[in-house]
Amino acid sequence: MKNENEKHILSFGAGLNSTALLVLLVEKKYPLDEVVFADTGAEVPETYEHLKIVDSYLRKHDVSLNIVRSKNRTLYETCQRRKVIPSQIWRWSTRDYKITPIHAYYRSLGVPVIQYLGISYEERDRIKKSGVPYVKNVFPLVEKKLTRQDCIDIICLSDYDFPMPARSGCFFCPFNSLSRWTEIYENHKDLFLKAKKLEENSKHFPKQRLMRWTLAVLEKKLENKETLPEVHVKKLCSSECII
Repeated sequence: MKNENEKHILSFGAGLNSTALLVLLVEKKYPLDEVVFADTGAEVPETYEHLKIVDSYLRKHDVSLNIVRSKNRTLYETCQRRKVIPSQIWRWSTRDYKITPIHAYYRSLGVPVIQYLGISYEERDRIKKSGVPYVKNVFPLVEKKLTRQDCIDIICLSDYDFPMPARSGCFFCPFNSLSRWTEIYENHKDLFLKAKKLEENSKHFPKQRLMRWTLAVLEKKLENKETLPEVHVKKLCSSECII
């Protein structure tokens, strides 16, 4: 029986795993009061389109999608003003533009929150506690040992015509892989150029970059259609962008 003195909320990242979890929660009738997405103002266009589809799906099931934002400017504007880029080490952008807005929203509810997080079974080493007393993290995909392939199957077999979600995340995330940067270059050249401009505007450039090379170097390689090896980031993303 559902406890009326707590809220069950999906912290939605808008990618494959969290979309599969959303479908699982709805179609298997888990307790679900609402879905929350923290918008940095720097998502790729496909993510914003996906949010519209998700909102339509949730409305059919009487579940609300709430989008929260930082009280400050967008993440890109803040980086421009401060002449910095997001950091793999300090994760200030995740803290200020994902965790803080969502936790502020949770506190406004006045009750404890059971927070669903879309981490697949392969990623179970990323499980962590919320770090605050009013939020308890739960991981249904891990509990059911559901893999990324299982997530694809869940979406494909949904009672709603979901397109497969594009990779989510800020277009200038320092955890972007080379394939992700290539994808942004090919599909959203304007965003790639904005990221390059932001990188070069940083007071720590060129010592601090958004990838191993500068984006200017990558741009030349892509323009020349060079064969590129996959470049892995030195530190894996810990999925904190979905809290």
